[in-house]
Amino acid sequence: MQVQFTYTEVKTEQNIFLNGFFASHDNKSCVLFMPGLAGNFLESKFARVLADDCLKNGMDFLFAHNQGSFQIMDFPYLKEDGKLSNIRKGAAYEHFEDCVYDFDAWLKFVSNYESVHLVVHSLGCNKVVYYLQERQPSNLKKLVLLAPQDSVNFPKLSMHEGMLEEAQENIANNQADKLLTKKLLGGCLISSQTYYDFITNKKINNIPYKTPGGDMSRLQKITCPVLAIIGSKEDENAQEYMQKVANSVSCGRAVVIPDANHVFKNQEKVLSDKIIDFLKN
Repeated sequence: MQVQFTYTEVKTEQNIFLNGFFASHDNKSCVLFMPGLAGNFLESKFARVLADDCLKNGMDFLFAHNQGSFQIMDFPYLKEDGKLSNIRKGAAYEHFEDCVYDFDAWLKFVSNYESVHLVVHSLGCNKVVYYLQERQPSNLKKLVLLAPQDSVNFPKLSMHEGMLEEAQENIANNQADKLLTKKLLGGCLISSQTYYDFITNKKINNIPYKTPGGDMSRLQKITCPVLAIIGSKEDENAQEYMQKVANSVSCGRAVVIPDANHVFKNQEKVLSDKIIDFLKN
């Protein structure tokens, strides 16, 4: 079956317009997929495979971009005077706490469904855990965490050497939006302020499964069943780590996809089957 997507958009409480791609057969349930750092519809093959399987199993599918989608993106923005302008966001310039506005807008979009399942990837996992500390949508039935991130050791990676110091210097010189010389994780453009917040904001590192004695208590506020999935290539302790996440929620399950990396390359169908099995049973 060839999935037919409809372009759609929502406006956040900040008056920022976010776009998404919606596949609907007028089902009573919907899977809302939120990508991670710089994630977007064009590059997320596993999300499109999942969309196909969702429709086959009686669930609509929504790929929801957020303020951290793409590396740099000018989003339409409605100014106070009512005139339409643009605001520069994307992974390079996003503010973590703004994820609340993004989730609010998209969950409102699917509020008429009897049941909504959230599937989030990478940094999106940390965002949804932050979001669910204060909000528990009544129609949210299940949550899937794909490759959740424990970012506590990011500053120690050799590829990040000198980045925090450069960010602090730029911020001190009133150049908070200046892009750093190096890229985050070796591949993503990032501004000084966003990098500084990413490294120092303790709200972001809310799934510290790699950290001995890490505080996993914020997961305990999630009341719906949770599936934590990671690829075996992500970490040699993948099973142990995902089981730790699963054990931190009231109803959790852990799955490791063999021979899969962070974006589940070449294992998209295996991943989709695991997600569908969780959502249907």
